[in-house]
Amino acid sequence: MDSQIASVSDLRVKSPSLRCFTPAKAAIAAPICGALPEKAAHALAVLLPILGCGEEAAGLAFYDLANGEDAEAANVLRRVAAEEQVHDGLIQALAAGLPAPPDQNRLRTMSRRFHLELGRGDSAIRLARIAALDSAVCLLLSRLLRPGTPLARDVALAPVLRRIARDEARHVRITRELVISRMSETSLKIVGTMVRERLGALLVEASDAFETLSFDPHWLQTDIARLPAALYHA
Repeated sequence: MDSQIASVSDLRVKSPSLRCFTPAKAAIAAPICGALPEKAAHALAVLLPILGCGEEAAGLAFYDLANGEDAEAANVLRRVAAEEQVHDGLIQALAAGLPAPPDQNRLRTMSRRFHLELGRGDSAIRLARIAALDSAVCLLLSRLLRPGTPLARDVALAPVLRRIARDEARHVRITRELVISRMSETSLKIVGTMVRERLGALLVEASDAFETLSFDPHWLQTDIARLPAALYHA
């Protein structure tokens, strides 16, 4: 599996229907195929374009943010951007091994609008938003990969998603370290709370897919939509 993951490190896109912000190109890596039950496979096919939209947006945002930083911070942000692009490729490879998702124009439009709004404002505000979002992605993946869930049992898909989760946890640490010296904790919490609430509302639109993957949709409001109290604590 490690070699399979490494083989998609330059993958950017699989199909035009999965791209949110950049023109589609031909895929250059093989699909990653799991063995999910049919309903679970269809559910994951619904969720991956949403996650892919976030990874694509994050890669673009980190590259853009790097342009306004000193050399050390810029190098860190560019490395994070490169990892986000790898995640984007991994998600496209996963999607290529799943059934075609249903028409999700409304959900994809909502996701694109959500991520576009994350890119507004100065660098501190943008980093604060990204930290809030990435911490939610970590929680989301940890719940989807709980022991006994369909994804946790899949020996092909689970390692890919766990790699993304590990990287995102590191990205949270990086962004919060960059931002806590630039804004007050109170201001950061205001920014982060808005992001988490809006993300929870967005993901509720796909609650049936979450439930099929043994993720209680109630968690979208009780956990995903709530900002961790210590996220911005120095």
